[in-house]
Amino acid sequence: MAINYPTFSYNNPRIQGQTIFIKRGPHQGKLGIIAKTLDNERFLVSQADFGSEKVIFKRSDFLVHRYRKIRVPIDRVAGKNPDVL
Repeated sequence: MAINYPTFSYNNPRIQGQTIFIKRGPHQGKLGIIAKTLDNERFLVSQADFGSEKVIFKRSDFLVHRYRKIRVPIDRVAGKNPDVL
């Protein structure tokens, strides 16, 4: 039986839940976690150095911490439906 859909995803572009490093602005040097994606350029960040505070950042204001090529099983990325990718 041949598998005709992907079984692994590399560097999933969805960064919700990823740890980020703020590289500019008043919060420079802090770490946070993407809590919500508002649009392609704006993200709601909380936790880590922000605690319960929620702050909105532009994508150009932060780096995704330890963002590297990681092999992730496809069902952990897209659930049991590979058509989501």
